[in-house]
Amino acid sequence: MVCLSMPTKSSNGKLKPTVVPTKSNLNKANMSRLTPLIYMDLLLVGILSSFVANQVANAQTATDTPSIFGTRLGVGYATEGTGYDDFASFFGFIPLLQSSGNSLTFLEGQLLLSTPNRTLGGNVLLGHRFYSASNNRIFGGYISYDNRNTGNAVFNQLGAGFETLGEVWDFRANAYIPVGDTRHLVEESVFNVNSVLSDTFFAGNFLNFAGETSRQINRRVEVAMTGFDVEVGATIARLGETGDIRGYAGLYYYNALGSDEILGWRTRLEVRPTDTLSLGLSVQDDANFGSNVILSVAANSPGNRSRGSTSKNRVLARMGESVARQANIVVDKQFESELSKESFTVLATNPKTNEPYFFQHVKLGTFGGDGTFERPFGTVQDALNVAKSENIVYLQPRKNPGISSFTLPNRVTLLSTGPVQRLDTIQRLGAVLPLSGAGVLPKVTGSVALAGNQTLSGLEIDTKSERGIVGINTSNLTIRDNVITTGNLGPAKIKNSLSEGIYLENVTGTVAIANNVVKYTGSNTVLSHIFFRNNQGQVDLTISNNTIVGNPLSNSDAIEVNICRNIWGSDPFFSPCRESSQATVQILNNTLTNIGNPNAVPRETGDGIDINLGSYGKTDFTISGNTIQEVGDRGIGYGTSGTAQSTATISNNEISNYYRDAIGMYARDTAKVKMRIYNNKLSNNNFEDSTGFQSKTQQSGQLQVTMDSNNIENVGTNAVELISRDNSQTLANIQFNYVPTDGFKVEASNQAKICLQPRNNTSKLGFNLEQSDFSTLQVESTLLETNTGTINQTGTITNIPQGACGFP
Repeated sequence: MVCLSMPTKSSNGKLKPTVVPTKSNLNKANMSRLTPLIYMDLLLVGILSSFVANQVANAQTATDTPSIFGTRLGVGYATEGTGYDDFASFFGFIPLLQSSGNSLTFLEGQLLLSTPNRTLGGNVLLGHRFYSASNNRIFGGYISYDNRNTGNAVFNQLGAGFETLGEVWDFRANAYIPVGDTRHLVEESVFNVNSVLSDTFFAGNFLNFAGETSRQINRRVEVAMTGFDVEVGATIARLGETGDIRGYAGLYYYNALGSDEILGWRTRLEVRPTDTLSLGLSVQDDANFGSNVILSVAANSPGNRSRGSTSKNRVLARMGESVARQANIVVDKQFESELSKESFTVLATNPKTNEPYFFQHVKLGTFGGDGTFERPFGTVQDALNVAKSENIVYLQPRKNPGISSFTLPNRVTLLSTGPVQRLDTIQRLGAVLPLSGAGVLPKVTGSVALAGNQTLSGLEIDTKSERGIVGINTSNLTIRDNVITTGNLGPAKIKNSLSEGIYLENVTGTVAIANNVVKYTGSNTVLSHIFFRNNQGQVDLTISNNTIVGNPLSNSDAIEVNICRNIWGSDPFFSPCRESSQATVQILNNTLTNIGNPNAVPRETGDGIDINLGSYGKTDFTISGNTIQEVGDRGIGYGTSGTAQSTATISNNEISNYYRDAIGMYARDTAKVKMRIYNNKLSNNNFEDSTGFQSKTQQSGQLQVTMDSNNIENVGTNAVELISRDNSQTLANIQFNYVPTDGFKVEASNQAKICLQPRNNTSKLGFNLEQSDFSTLQVESTLLETNTGTINQTGTITNIPQGACGFP
């Protein structure tokens, strides 16, 4: 048996998609397993018939010329080549008709076993050869049928060939033509390349995303290839009476739809030590697959020469050789990729509940409706009457006759189309709601009460004596993008009317108050424009990017935060804490103006930011990036009493035109405060008794303060005042501050203790250090010389080494 190897094309995909196996050709694949068995049945029948016929002919006459060629069987093996796996074969050669010394018609078949995947294939060949005595040459041709099972698909083909064999040189030409289904899809991989969400739109009560999915389909296809090969060869050496060594060289060509053309060359060496054994070595190369080396071996019995042949008729003896051709059908492995796009819609999903958001639509001034986008309610109350937990009331102003007071139920959010509304969804964070950003805020003429776990956004609230937004004994609130005006009170109204813009009491969890405009236009005192107090629970509070415009005639604070506040005299409004209450508070980037009148006589008491902490309160404050102007009392007031424990960072604020202190703090009773104040710009109009930063500790209060890199000018008296009395303590690190117009004052009295670490400060009036009574005033003296300005001392000042105050 002679095995020729031909190439097939392979492709390696780099993607790793989910594989979807194909279902086609399963029945054909099952039937194909029977095909090699049919080959074997035909061969066995042919062999048996030939054997019987030969026996009968020999029995009839012993003197007749014997049948030259007989039936033979063989086995073979070939290593992997370019286009097929290594395989074993069982083959048979059956003479059908022969004329001694002239011609031979024969049947040849092979059963092929691919050793890696154990699939069966085979072929059947009908050939005819005749001998030309004048040329001492054999001429022949054949037709064939081939079958191959790749493990994924089954292919069939017809073949034909021509050959001429001689004592010195040979020539062969073979053609291969696939028939039937020549192309099989063996694997399909489908995966999404990406999904792009575009617009949002409402339908019914739901928010939808429109999107487009780009989907890639990868297919692995096997295709049987049409082709031909030619070769010419010659005898290199003879081995005994029946053996020889022959060398061949030739070309091959294959092509299939969707494949590159393959044109290559092949050389092979065929060694036949005897007529029962054949060894082969083949080298082939083409531009597609490179070089390949294939080894083959085959053995058959009996030999392929005629009975009684001698070395004198070597050419005639070759009439019984097997046909040299490609034993396997050449199959190209193609890779196809297709990109498709598909539109889709998906419901916007709440990441907290994993359920679609449900909207109750309101369009003010309409009638009827069921809350869908197509048929909205006409009033807010209609929507609230049917709203369920996690619903969103979405409000369009249209006609705006004014909305009366209402209570927003627990876990129901109200948003208007006025500001740009963004909603976090599973599909997209910060998805913009359709119609939002219109700029018109629905007007509310009464108070809005919040039950908890909700957002209120986009209202214009204009009340008289009522508070604008109220939340009491609740949790988890977001109040943003509202305009609130309260307190338009006439002179007949009672004094100290409580008409805060935002009033929150005992609200726990997460609270955000952002991007609101709060205006107070009344002439009577309220607590503050944004008011917060807790005497229980834990809260994470953020007050940011709000604009507060006060009334210069009022004494109300802009922002007031109270945690466990306990006013002297036990004011029942500020009941003390009975257990620990904790708070993390951020007051960031707010603009506060006209908070009282610093020129008023008598002095007014409105603070820009007012912090009050009492017993059982544990807090962490960050006050940063705020702009505070025109303040009747302190820019930032920070008061602690009782057993309060607090840390605070006050940075990057600009405070100007205040009456008393830009930043003022006190620690009374046994309160403990750790504070850092840096990068603030504090300036004033030289009001009498005003300071940049003033701290007071009394009773047994304790303060540890680092004050660095602040710019303080034109404050009136002292840029910085540190005062400790009674048994209180102050540890102060004052460094890198710029005070071009004022000075520093440090005062210890009674039995108080102050430890001062002054470093690299610039001051026009220098440091005034005052010690009296039994107090202690310690100074890290080696650092005094790093400051610019005079040092004035009163009383006993104790010099201590650097670092003794406890700061690095």
